[in-house]
Amino acid sequence: MRLLAFLAVSILPLTALGDTADEVRTRLMERYPATPVDDVRTTPIAGLFEVAMGRKIVYVDATGQYFLFGRIFDLPGNRDLTEDRLRDISRLDVSLIQPDQVLEQGEGSLVLYVFSDPACAHCKKLEQTLAGMPTLRVRTILLPLQPGSSDLARDIWCAPDRQRAWSAWMRNGTRPDRAPEDCHAEVLARNLALAKSFGIRATPALVSPNGRVSLGAMEAPALSAWLNPDQTTAVTVATEVSQ
Repeated sequence: MRLLAFLAVSILPLTALGDTADEVRTRLMERYPATPVDDVRTTPIAGLFEVAMGRKIVYVDATGQYFLFGRIFDLPGNRDLTEDRLRDISRLDVSLIQPDQVLEQGEGSLVLYVFSDPACAHCKKLEQTLAGMPTLRVRTILLPLQPGSSDLARDIWCAPDRQRAWSAWMRNGTRPDRAPEDCHAEVLARNLALAKSFGIRATPALVSPNGRVSLGAMEAPALSAWLNPDQTTAVTVATEVSQ
């Protein structure tokens, strides 16, 4: 009841101010210059504004003094409005993934991007699943996050047939030959920088063609449902996080 009373007191008087989202954003930047504010929007609640900071969302009153951390639910509409917005702001720009930094397998019509570490056990489990999904065209970005995986990733990338070397290692445990000394595999540094810019710190990380992200290995039914936004399923995932 105290929270409800606080909201009634703090929000209702602000409704009359008619502040715009741009004005609130300017106010926040003035009050908190060290805090990155990417976007400010109105909400269905008068006087309450949504603030996007990176891939996080908080809510604030028009003065920028009072913050609410939580979610907004539309109960009659059965919608989690905060979750909807989190999905929007978490989408990645897959056009930044260049063709020369991926391993591509499969000839399916549905593209799936996978950030994968050759030393990641969950990535190997996912690879087994992907091998049995012929409808996919998988574009793998080698991401050596685990200790000792950089040399292994370099050996795979520098192999005469890197896709075959990747599949042999991930599916059968056949280690590739040592990379030639003159093969430096600069692409691995590019992959690490790309993952950092995307906020990806764990593998496997799956990215859909429209930029949605899911961390962890999925079984085929769950992965198919995730790639099709019209389907829903219970998903159990497992990831390995870099140290």
